[in-house]
Amino acid sequence: MNIEKYTERARGFIQSAQTYALGQGHQQFSPLHLLKVLIDDEEGMAVGLIDRAGGNSKTARAELEAALKRIPKISGDAGQLYLSRELARVFDTAESAAQKAGDSFVTVERLLLALVIEKDTDAGKILASAGVTPAALN
Repeated sequence: MNIEKYTERARGFIQSAQTYALGQGHQQFSPLHLLKVLIDDEEGMAVGLIDRAGGNSKTARAELEAALKRIPKISGDAGQLYLSRELARVFDTAESAAQKAGDSFVTVERLLLALVIEKDTDAGKILASAGVTPAALN
């Protein structure tokens, strides 16, 4: 992952997701954390994209909250936050999608698309069960 390839807004979401994961006492930084901050965005861009792509953002949010509650928590100082293999794949997919589209930078939309494409992750499964497909999102 080359953070320099991400727009300022995308970097902000990644940083917010890390902060959220640490604040929850989670040891791994996963696609669920990234999806959480995208869905909770006040501007509602991800929610709007999910709904316009034929998905149900309310279903996605409910399933996401339940999945986040199942992640084990560390009490006290969580210390080190580890990047999960799944999230590393999501970042690679987002960078590839941006490159294929001829974009110089990875946007927030590409991060959401990568979460949908990586359907083997918990976040990908949530988005798929909410009715979001890569083709519709594109």
